[in-house]
Amino acid sequence: MAGNDGEGRSRGDATAKPEDPRTAKGPDAFLSLRPDGARTRLLVGFASFVAWVNLLICFEGLLRDTVAYGGGVVRDPFFVAAMLVAGVALAVSALGGFRMAAAGRVPVRRRLVRSLALASALGGASGAGGVLLATFAVSNATVVWATATVLGCVAGLFIAAYTLAWGSVIATFDMREILVALCIALCLQWVPFVGVVLVGAAGKAVLAVGLPLLSWWCLSSFSDDLIRASATLAERRGRCSAGGGRVAGRDFVTGRMAAALFCFAFVVQFVWTCNIVMGGEPLPEGLFWLVYICVLAVSTLAMAIILGLMERWRSYRMELFYRMAFAFGVLGSVALPLAYNHLFFSYAVIYVAYALISATMWMLAWSAVFMRKVPPRRVIGCVFGLQYLALPCGFAAAKLMQWWASPQASSELLPYVGFAAVAMLVIAYVLVLPERTLLLLSPRLLKLSHESLDERCRDVARTFGLTEREGEIFALLARGRDVGYIEQELFISRNTVNTHRKNLYRKLGIHTQQELLSLIEDELS
Repeated sequence: MAGNDGEGRSRGDATAKPEDPRTAKGPDAFLSLRPDGARTRLLVGFASFVAWVNLLICFEGLLRDTVAYGGGVVRDPFFVAAMLVAGVALAVSALGGFRMAAAGRVPVRRRLVRSLALASALGGASGAGGVLLATFAVSNATVVWATATVLGCVAGLFIAAYTLAWGSVIATFDMREILVALCIALCLQWVPFVGVVLVGAAGKAVLAVGLPLLSWWCLSSFSDDLIRASATLAERRGRCSAGGGRVAGRDFVTGRMAAALFCFAFVVQFVWTCNIVMGGEPLPEGLFWLVYICVLAVSTLAMAIILGLMERWRSYRMELFYRMAFAFGVLGSVALPLAYNHLFFSYAVIYVAYALISATMWMLAWSAVFMRKVPPRRVIGCVFGLQYLALPCGFAAAKLMQWWASPQASSELLPYVGFAAVAMLVIAYVLVLPERTLLLLSPRLLKLSHESLDERCRDVARTFGLTEREGEIFALLARGRDVGYIEQELFISRNTVNTHRKNLYRKLGIHTQQELLSLIEDELS
């Protein structure tokens, strides 16, 4: 990245030869995490950011007040405002993005660092303000709700800015570099939750201010990579505008992925809130730390199992994260009827589901950027914009359920609520984003770096005597692109695309895109 790695070469050096992951930790290593400066900063900074977000939106986080169980006075308006603002801002970014000025590298870098610092300061101030408001709130007054809403809007701007920034940074790493680091960071985010009940208002305020500042300090070292990513996107926009085309064409897979993850996030927040508003007795405060110990342990074990299977199979398998998130989402929904008398178990399971779904979102977003060459801002904005919008939607649905049902009917409704949640997850898993579609997002054919697939496609094209145009279409098919996308990307007709695809299939001796991917895998092995 902006700094040098452990071997003294800059990550920004495009001519640097990627290291074979099999030698990263010895001759038999496949997955590894070298503790160099870049990856350590990414791990710490990213974990700080996601921990800060979840500490503010979780019921037992920083904003839990003493007026209403679950922090309903300050946390609820803060959470809804923050998620709506962040979701809308990310959705707008996905549609339009923003252009970085190209004049003068040093001034651009300085402006970027200052912008990130300002966003971090606003995030820390809004978080600390929310903590103080929750500490001193004595009633559910209108002024408290209004103040919490304003603070939430400010926090939402910080969340949107840093989600985009960290997403862009993560997209510059190769899978062999990022996979373990992301898993560790997404597990470490739960560590502050274990002691948040014990630190008091002052300790909560320190966390609310310190985590954004720590995230900014780590993120600022990647400013050169953010500048390069923005410059590359602007350059590609210019080329496409000059040719009369669109930047990324139609990308239905990314849209389906975002829609499926919207369903997952909606269900988790819905079940999560139903545990609070429709349960029999509130969870004792003395058990909060134990819930998060369970979340930390189970999510760490689940991710370790996935990484262990990848190491054993020597293959990157994104669908494993998707399966695990689906499994715990279903378990958490099925456990909802237990919430009326056994809240701890139901609550802990849905928290684990949330932890694994968050990991799945980041893994699939990285895969969409890598496999389909969609601009990071578009993927991150689409996926996490819908996630942030799904959370208040699930919260509102549970609140409407609470308002509609009498307290006596809650226990009778919980099984039906759990059934509806499971049905929504099944629809998302089977119809919206079926597992077979993840083949287009799973880089299990790629053993090295971002450049390895392009290099392999060039080798195959030379070996089988493909023409230049057939080679271009072959490379796009290898990344899972459909005919509609290729038509717009290369500015040729659909019939021409189909003719070239038929010819290259004949030269390669294959009949389907699955056989095309298998051909690349055989060449790699």
